[in-house]
Amino acid sequence: MADIRWFGRNDYEHLIIPDLVRLGLDVAVDGDDTAALAVALNHDLAPEVWQYSQRHRVPFVSYVWDLPPSRLGDGLHDPVIPIGGRLLTLPRLSGRRYATRRGYYSRLRFVADRARAVWTPSASSAVDVSRHFGRVPTVVQYCYNSALFTAACARDRPRRVIAARDLRLLSVSRLVPPKNHEAVVRAAARLGARVELIGRGPSQAGLQALAERLGVPLRVRTGLPGAAVVAAYQQASVVVCPSRYEGLGLTGIEAAVCGTPVVASDIAPHREFLGDAPHYFTLDDDDSLVTAIEAARLADAPPTAHFATLTIAAAARRFYDELSALL
Repeated sequence: MADIRWFGRNDYEHLIIPDLVRLGLDVAVDGDDTAALAVALNHDLAPEVWQYSQRHRVPFVSYVWDLPPSRLGDGLHDPVIPIGGRLLTLPRLSGRRYATRRGYYSRLRFVADRARAVWTPSASSAVDVSRHFGRVPTVVQYCYNSALFTAACARDRPRRVIAARDLRLLSVSRLVPPKNHEAVVRAAARLGARVELIGRGPSQAGLQALAERLGVPLRVRTGLPGAAVVAAYQQASVVVCPSRYEGLGLTGIEAAVCGTPVVASDIAPHREFLGDAPHYFTLDDDDSLVTAIEAARLADAPPTAHFATLTIAAAARRFYDELSALL
């Protein structure tokens, strides 16, 4: 019997598994054999992990990355009842409901409430989980892809002074309203800069229309291999992380490791993970954003020593210690 049945959906969510195995854990990533403990590292898979735990009568860990304010607002969860191994969400009859994706986050809450442990990547997410789900989680930080983003990325980045007319702004994340990419396009219009976005999402058409209206050259790319993403970071003048909230906030870490100046919204998760690496700006203050970009354009490479605690190896050790305590 495996120690851990790990539920993830992509390479990023499996990054630490080889190190967990080297540390001595037997980890299964597929199949339905019984394991001593299940781990849900993806929100979408939380109901599947709960079903697995019910079938095999084993405990599980729910990893809650973040609870977006735009999704939950000040609402309450809908009732969730298990029927035939499935989770059925019933509309709340009284009181304000979650703002959007009501059934999704209601089921996530149901699963978290029945988990042996609830973990989050940041103190900010822990506060939100306590508030909305009524569980006090443990902060167990995950990692960035330190096998891809290495010290060599910064050494290979061209060292040059960026003239204002050559300013290239990059942002890497999903194209959704809470990521606040519109602010980057507006700032680029004032600075005469180009913008590159790497990601996909429903905001793409609106962002392209805004850029055309403001006369901003905008390129959107998606599905890039890792080496191409590294190259994009290296070629950017400034990487902008304008999010209204984050669970972890990988973009600023990856950019800094590549030696590229970073500008980030002044939100708690960015302060928690990025430290003094970025030039911070105040949300909804375009003057503040433009000032931060101008300062970053002339700055040296960001400090990165504090990211040593966010490598794959460091995260694997944290997860190993926490998982071992539950086995």
